[in-house]
Amino acid sequence: MSKTERLINLVAMLLEARRPVPLERIRQAIPDYKQENPASFKRMFERDKKELREMGVPIEVEPLDPFGEEMGYRIPKEDYYLPEIEFTPEEKAALFLVSRAVASEGIPLSPEVKSAFLKLSPDLGGGYLSGESSYPLYFMGSTGMGEDLNRLWDAVLHRKRVRFSYQSLSREAPESREVDPYGLFYRQGSWYLVGHCHLRGEIRCFRLDRIRSEVEQVRPGDENPDFDRPASFRLEDYSRKSPWEFEEGENEYYAQVRFSPKVAWMVERDFADRYTFETEEDGGGVLHLRVRNEEGVINWILGFGKEAVVVSPPELREKVIERLEEMLRRLEGGGGGE
Repeated sequence: MSKTERLINLVAMLLEARRPVPLERIRQAIPDYKQENPASFKRMFERDKKELREMGVPIEVEPLDPFGEEMGYRIPKEDYYLPEIEFTPEEKAALFLVSRAVASEGIPLSPEVKSAFLKLSPDLGGGYLSGESSYPLYFMGSTGMGEDLNRLWDAVLHRKRVRFSYQSLSREAPESREVDPYGLFYRQGSWYLVGHCHLRGEIRCFRLDRIRSEVEQVRPGDENPDFDRPASFRLEDYSRKSPWEFEEGENEYYAQVRFSPKVAWMVERDFADRYTFETEEDGGGVLHLRVRNEEGVINWILGFGKEAVVVSPPELREKVIERLEEMLRRLEGGGGGE
């Protein structure tokens, strides 16, 4: 691990920690710190801490218990990040319309402008045009899904119920869905619609590239809104989720996955606010998660390599092992010229 990578990992760990991190957990989580001689580790850590503080990173030392016998480290987000950018409704509307025109017309932009739109996208999506004309939408620089995206945008804006045929992972054939569209977001190369699905009777997410028919309004001649968006609805609650959490699969169940100290802090950072995460003495931990798309969660677990192990259920553990064995057979087959 390079020094730069080590410093980045240290900053990320302390910045996202929900509570002060003990020195031993830092040692276990960052490979360069796993030295046999504790004194060597402490010297390296102190040098890194000093260098980061000189760069303006506010590393703080806080007690882990009421008596202050053990100390931990953290980086307060309020001291690290710049203040939030506040846009007026008119500014948000102007920026959004520009970004939408760029996506639909294929207008070339400089790398700097593209980067600016990418960074501003969450601020453009969470605001309001005026009064009741709210438009929950995250724009991430995609070319979108053409006319379907435009129709859904209008339906979200005017609160009109839509109908379309949707191919879910749990069905062989598409199903007709009627949805009250609450918002749109773009993630990892795909647009998603979030809304109340009348077939399922709850809020669901739909990937636009699985829509198999033209999107149409259920009451196209009625100018009045078809529904009221719940006051508690927040688009970011859904855009932060992984596809295996919200996309439909054949069934739904809970699983437990253990993560090594090297990655446990990242998993805790990303999921502890909505799932139970049990921290272990060595710095690792077990995540209790809900699975709605089994194929998606298997791919997610495999992405951690040897740092993640399925604890339960046994069926999921066996499927992960089978996938690993299949990958190994393909590698051996390719190497053997079969």
